[in-house]
Amino acid sequence: METYIDYAPLGKAFWKKYVLLWQNSIGRSPFQSPNILQYFSGSNKGDVVVFQCIRDGNLIGAALLKKTKGVYTFLSDMKTDANFFVLHNQCSQEEIRTIFEQFLQVARQNNWTLMLNYQPCWASYMSIFEKTGKASGLYWQNIRYSVCPVADDEPAGALFNRINGLRAFRYPVSRLKNQERAIFEVFTDHTDLECWADEFCEAHIRRWADTPTPSAYSGPDRRQFLKNCLYAWAADSILIRFSVKAPMGRVGFVIGLLEENSLVFHATTFHPEYKKFSPGKALIYAVAEWMARQNIQVLDFGDGNEPYKYDVADRERQLNRIFISHPLNFPFILKTKTIKVVRGNSKMYVFYRDKIKRLIQRVKISLLI
Repeated sequence: METYIDYAPLGKAFWKKYVLLWQNSIGRSPFQSPNILQYFSGSNKGDVVVFQCIRDGNLIGAALLKKTKGVYTFLSDMKTDANFFVLHNQCSQEEIRTIFEQFLQVARQNNWTLMLNYQPCWASYMSIFEKTGKASGLYWQNIRYSVCPVADDEPAGALFNRINGLRAFRYPVSRLKNQERAIFEVFTDHTDLECWADEFCEAHIRRWADTPTPSAYSGPDRRQFLKNCLYAWAADSILIRFSVKAPMGRVGFVIGLLEENSLVFHATTFHPEYKKFSPGKALIYAVAEWMARQNIQVLDFGDGNEPYKYDVADRERQLNRIFISHPLNFPFILKTKTIKVVRGNSKMYVFYRDKIKRLIQRVKISLLI
C-alpha cells in the first residue's frame, strides 16, 4: 500500500480514481460525492490537500481537507451533515488500521493541526480511528458535537405506514390538496432547478426574517453556492427535491440526498404565509411515501436536534468533533479544552449558542449581503 498527499488543483487522473472509490465506498456519503468535492476543491484552489492510499494502482482510501488559518478541516465542511473518510468497501480491518496509521503519520510529519467536525460515531471504521489516534503520540481530543435524529422502521414501507396512521401528517396533505389545490412535486434530476432554488431561497428569507437567525440566502453569492451544490449532487444522481406547489407558487421545500439505503433530509423551508397549513409535516408525509415506493428504509434528518424532527425520528446518531495536533501545540490544546468545558456545561453552552454564536452568525450574514 502506498500513501501520499497531493494539493489542488487536482487533475483528471485523480478524479477518475476518486469516482471509482466513492462508488464502491463504505456508506457512499453524499457529502463526499465526486462532483460536490470537485466543486469545493475548485472554490478553495491552493488551500486543499488530499490524503490518498493506493493499492495495486487503485485508490482505496482518501480524505480531502482544506486549510483555514493554519487548521485543516474536511473540505466537505463547506456544506455537510456528516464528514466521512472515504474508504473502499472491500478494505479489510487491517487495511483500514494501516490507512489511519499512515494518515496520522502524515499529519505528524507535516505538523498538521486538524479539527475534524461532524464525525459520525456510527461509521463502521470509527472505533479503529479512535484507537489508532490515541496510540499515535499526537494530541487527540474527541468531544460530543451534535446528533442526527433518525427514523428507521423495518421493513421498508413501515415508516410510511406509521406516518400514514397519524392525523397530524395526513391532515395537512389533504388540506393543502383540497383547500389550496396544491400539488406535491418530486425531482430526481436538474428539472427546473434554477427556479426551484430561487423559490427555496425566497421562502427561506421570508421564513427567517425578523428572527435571531436571519437567512444567509439574502446575498447573491450564497444563493449561487446553493445552486452549484444542487447541480453537483444532481450530477452524481443523489439529489432528490421535494416541494409543495400552490397557486401562488412553491410554498414548501425539502432537499434530500441519497446515501445507500437512507435519504438524508438535508435542508427544508416553507413560505410563512402557509404556516397554518403545516407544509413541513405534509412534506415529511410525501418523503416517507416516496421512500416506500423506492424501498428506502432510513430517513436521516441530518445534523441538529430541531423539535420537528422528533415527531418522526425514533433514535439519534451521535456526531463528534475530533481535534488532532502536535502534543506541544499549547494554544490549540487550550482552545480545545475550552470548547470541551463549554460543551460540557449546559448553561454555558446555551448562552454561547443563543447569544454569542447567533451574534457571530448575524455579522457573517451582514457581510455576505
